[in-house]
Amino acid sequence: MNFSAIQGKNINHFIIRYGAIILLWLLGVIVSFLAFTTVNYYEQQHSRQQFESSFKDKVTSLTQAVSAIDKVFLATHSMLDIKTPITQEDFSRLITNDFLANTGMQGLEWAPAIDRADLLKFEQKVRLNGLFDYQIRIMKAENSLCSTKPSELIYPVLFAEPADIIGHESGLELSSDCKLGGKMSNALNSHKISSVSFHNDQNELGLRLLLPVFFTDNAKQFGLRGYIVGIVMMNQLIDSMWGNITSSNHEQLTIYNSGDKNHKIYDSKWRKECHKNCEQLTALISLQTNIPFANQLWLIEFNKNTQDARSHYYAYAAALVILMIISGLSLYLWASINRVRWANSLVDERTKSLQHQAHHDDLTQLLNKQALTRELNKLQPLQERRNDDGFSLLFIDLDHFKKVNDTMGHLVGDKLLQQVAHRLKKSVRDDDLLFRFGGDEFAVILAQGYCANTIATTATRILQRLEQVYVIDEDKFRIGASIGVALITDNNFSVSEIIRNADIAMYEAKRLGRGQIIFYQANMYQRLVDRQCIENELADTIHNRALSLYLQPIHSSKGLLGFEALSRWQHPEKGMIYPDDFISVAEETGLIHQLGYWLIDTSCQCLSKWLRLYGKDACPYISINVSPLQLENSQIVIQIEEALRRYKIPARLLAIELTESALIDNKQIVKDNLIKLRSLNIRIFLDDFGTGYSSLSLLQDFPIDVLKIDRSFIKGVDGGNQDSQKLVKAIITMAHALNMKVVAEGVETIHALNWLISAQCNSMQGYYFSKPIADQQLRDYLAKEMYQQKQNYSLSVLNNGLLA
Repeated sequence: MNFSAIQGKNINHFIIRYGAIILLWLLGVIVSFLAFTTVNYYEQQHSRQQFESSFKDKVTSLTQAVSAIDKVFLATHSMLDIKTPITQEDFSRLITNDFLANTGMQGLEWAPAIDRADLLKFEQKVRLNGLFDYQIRIMKAENSLCSTKPSELIYPVLFAEPADIIGHESGLELSSDCKLGGKMSNALNSHKISSVSFHNDQNELGLRLLLPVFFTDNAKQFGLRGYIVGIVMMNQLIDSMWGNITSSNHEQLTIYNSGDKNHKIYDSKWRKECHKNCEQLTALISLQTNIPFANQLWLIEFNKNTQDARSHYYAYAAALVILMIISGLSLYLWASINRVRWANSLVDERTKSLQHQAHHDDLTQLLNKQALTRELNKLQPLQERRNDDGFSLLFIDLDHFKKVNDTMGHLVGDKLLQQVAHRLKKSVRDDDLLFRFGGDEFAVILAQGYCANTIATTATRILQRLEQVYVIDEDKFRIGASIGVALITDNNFSVSEIIRNADIAMYEAKRLGRGQIIFYQANMYQRLVDRQCIENELADTIHNRALSLYLQPIHSSKGLLGFEALSRWQHPEKGMIYPDDFISVAEETGLIHQLGYWLIDTSCQCLSKWLRLYGKDACPYISINVSPLQLENSQIVIQIEEALRRYKIPARLLAIELTESALIDNKQIVKDNLIKLRSLNIRIFLDDFGTGYSSLSLLQDFPIDVLKIDRSFIKGVDGGNQDSQKLVKAIITMAHALNMKVVAEGVETIHALNWLISAQCNSMQGYYFSKPIADQQLRDYLAKEMYQQKQNYSLSVLNNGLLA
């Protein structure tokens, strides 16, 4: 395109935009010429036309201001819908002097609906959020105080912007003024902007514009969220639209509410010091029109008064005046056109900004949760058209992020999330979509990701990058991630189902030890449902004491020493449920404390019966498995102490078993509780020794009495594995050196038993002796063992007598 074409296009745009001004100037020249030649004839007609033209322009300007006010309220309402809850920063970022330009408004306020009973909590919450001097105040009433019963809801001004102009309004309780409260009710019933007049400290008339804001259920009363309140000072509004009308001696602007001339809300002569003479001027020309404003109808009356009426102007003077008027109107029209254009541009810019905020995360600038739902909905019709392809959804949850966030603070946590987002962008392709789902969870849509190998490669690349060291403020951090993958190849899918499946796979990855990539399988959902059923039924089962106590014998080379207590759940439909299937559920739900108390109480009941049957010397002990969560609560000490006292059990007959993992977290609390139990003469067994952490410092720091060697090592001993035999012998030697006894788990053969006896292992446990037993089997086993011990004792006495 050449320069002449560009220049011609610019000229056309200029003519279209400012054609009215050009035409106005042409009209002025013509009218001036006619006035020069026919001044005496057209003088009165021209005067009226000029007056009507001025009135029309001014009314147009006022109408535009009213429209701008509506747009301001609409934009603020949209922000409140998007930002829930809204902060002071959000509100002040939107409500600026530029935003309120061309409206005649002093500022905007946000007054949320607050239950009167929650007033103090609301004040405290606002102060905690940064408004330290915030206090709710009753408005200075212009009328008498309210005689009606106070409403359960109050409407204190929370935000008032610009703060330098109307900041003093912060904390005013709007419904404390009867007149204002009534208008608020009108606005609530009409769902439209309503207004109420007031006078400021300088006795200037102003209007409060009230727009109710509801929650998304559109309820009128119970869904009311609050009011957007606009402050309009009539003098400033009219002066900005109609120029300095108050200084005119021959023009008078009057505004009435609802067409009632007894209800005057503005008079341009109120600001002139003419006293009664203001009302005595008679109108030569009078024009009227109606303008809707804030659920009202304003009657605009514009008068030209006889006191300053002029006639018989000289021709030159008439032409000159007309040209000056035309110049002024052109300038005003030019400013109005550019002002409206600028206002529309600002509104468009704000709208785009709000749309961006609605679908993007502020911290990472990634797409957000709402955008994920939107994009999946877009993929649904696309998937229906391409039958051979598919896509995949990756759910990414950061491992150990909470620990960094809690210990280093949210600022470091936010910087870490920003670095994670940057690494994720580098790990995916340009056509893949990346989202921050919330908190430390992210999501990726692989639009062409329907091949499991391709998905696994991408997911592995993401894991590798996320596991690299992060440097924040010269500090180094390491975190990881767990990834769940939902693969979609079917064109009939539900958005909520896809998100659920990816989420389930992600939690399965975390359950399997973190740092995993797990593809969703149909049985995962069923396992989740089954686990939920177990969770729901477990509480009733524990409460009704419907669990069963099973005991597995622990023997020495000389006979029965004690039992390990194990819980079993005989489900009416699913049959026998073992601890591996419900202990983790109990720990996650907090039911482990009730379950542990049941196990303690039931074991002590058994010991009480055995004491009566066999006496203190022959009675076997019972060791109880204790969860790490129980050891972190001092309640376990109280429970055991009360059970021993209630059933009159010697403490030496009760022992607790704990795993090494219980000693790692909250070490001091666990150690204190173990010392208290030890002081009661309760023995402490360290279960599954040799697996997990196996830290020798634990044996030094904690009061451990007995080591239980894990069954995996005993299996190696039984199979003739020399490394296992050396390791088991070393554990036994070390335990004896530390004055600890040893129990070997998983003894199943006479060969393993004999080897352990020869290695001076104190006691053994396993299927060689018995599986866990209960009820009649337990009674029979005890009777047999007690009889055998008596026989052995009698034989020993006899042999000693013969030898003597």
